[in-house]
Amino acid sequence: MLGSFFLKKKIFSVLKWIYRILNYLVRGVLLIGLLYAILFSVAGTYLIYRTASYGYSIYEAVDTLRHTQPEMSHYMQALQDSSPQLEIKHRYVPLDSISLHLQKAVIASEDAGFYFHPGFDVRAIAEALAANQSRGKTKFGGSTITQQLAKNLFLSSERSWERKFKEMAFALLMENRLGKKRILELYLNYAQWGKDIFGCEEASQVYFKKSCARLNVDQAISLAAMLASPAKHHPHMRQSQFMAKRRAVIYQNMFPPKDSVLRDSLEKLHQPVVVGDSTKNKETPPLQLDSISQTP
Repeated sequence: MLGSFFLKKKIFSVLKWIYRILNYLVRGVLLIGLLYAILFSVAGTYLIYRTASYGYSIYEAVDTLRHTQPEMSHYMQALQDSSPQLEIKHRYVPLDSISLHLQKAVIASEDAGFYFHPGFDVRAIAEALAANQSRGKTKFGGSTITQQLAKNLFLSSERSWERKFKEMAFALLMENRLGKKRILELYLNYAQWGKDIFGCEEASQVYFKKSCARLNVDQAISLAAMLASPAKHHPHMRQSQFMAKRRAVIYQNMFPPKDSVLRDSLEKLHQPVVVGDSTKNKETPPLQLDSISQTP
């Protein structure tokens, strides 16, 4: 009986010790869990704050473009900073002072579905990703006019997924706040058309000694052909195979089949009325593409 009593007491002591150990472990786990919860709560709150702040800064930057435009784009400023001796040449003109031929040529060259996508073209991105994968390198591509404008105005030229996602975020907001005509106007005025030449008006004056409102079809196609490599080519490079191929493709795209998305995009453009050297703010009905195929 006495031996049984001591055995029970010993077992009880062991169980009591195990209980204390488990109690300390449970408390420790709960304490660690509480600390992690607090940490993640603080981190989550900070992340939400940073995201909201960044989102508001994007919204504010885009919203100001509705009625004003910056003196220089982010890309122009970065180029100026990297080459202080470079003199940036840039002039800004409203959309109704830009030749319809140039508007058509740029859309035909850069973004066939411009008037129908929300800021980015899923099919174009998928095709670019497939091309990148087949080449075994990441070059991206498939950017719409809106995405190109977002990159030029606000972002760096680095090739990274982070920049690509930011570009798409800017593009979506720009489509919502600015509309297609304003986006096209900004793009044509901040696009690069030479190592130190920005904007279609400056490009027209430098290369053709005329206002961009008075560009003919051939001149417009030549300027649009430069956009893929503006620092290396210019409209008068008649012996360049690159420019010859680009001109041929753009000309073909400017007069697409009647059932194509590109044709629908181009027919949404309106011809500004030009009187002498000035351009009036007056729109005509949508231009019929077949009617300008013989325009000089």
